[in-house]
Amino acid sequence: MKTLFSVLVVVILIACKPRDEKTALKMFEQIDYPETSLQKLVVDIYDLNSTRGMMRVYERTDTGRSWGNPVMKFEVVIGKNGLAFDSTQFKKLEYGHYKHEGDGCSPAGLFTLGKIFSYHDTTGLKMPFEQVDVNDLCVDDINSQYYNLLIDDDTIINKDYTSFERMERKDMQYEYGVWVNYNTSPQVPGMGSCIFLHIWKDPSHATSGCTAMSKENMLKLINWLDEKKNPILMQYINPKF
Repeated sequence: MKTLFSVLVVVILIACKPRDEKTALKMFEQIDYPETSLQKLVVDIYDLNSTRGMMRVYERTDTGRSWGNPVMKFEVVIGKNGLAFDSTQFKKLEYGHYKHEGDGCSPAGLFTLGKIFSYHDTTGLKMPFEQVDVNDLCVDDINSQYYNLLIDDDTIINKDYTSFERMERKDMQYEYGVWVNYNTSPQVPGMGSCIFLHIWKDPSHATSGCTAMSKENMLKLINWLDEKKNPILMQYINPKF
């Protein structure tokens, strides 16, 4: 994993001014990189304020091997206000800012992936799956006990939430998606919620904090992901992507 760490440090150092190099190195030393991942999604963003980037998708046969060349590579869009750092991974932050609810930023850092969701009964996937409809909500109300959880509104007796996202949208951007495990263990009120990989509106429209791509690439991605291979998502700054 030292090789992976070295590559990530080089990426972030490129993005920083010379006086920020030591700060960046210390920041990324704080991340605990998993040893067991065989699938990796890397999102390269030009700088903290960029809204467009590139996703590179990697796979390896065992943890002793290097990642090699990407098996897929395609454009993505992120939050309308760029990237913000995950405060659970970056305990010390001397540049940039931490992600919080409603900031319009996508989280920077390393994350595991949760269930795939869709409006359709999708079979043959190798990840946990949940079919969603108009009654399924992702709660972004910081005062709710259901904050940053996917719930079935019909089954909730104490509806203590006034702000949420409906998972079945008329614009079809959540027709297929993947839950990103950001702020999930535990859910910290106000740190940010409802972070997904999903279908974009188009390449020129940023998101509220998710990472979005074409439907074609989303379908390729969800059929490639494999829970047994412990897929991870890494979102970083790389002006040379």
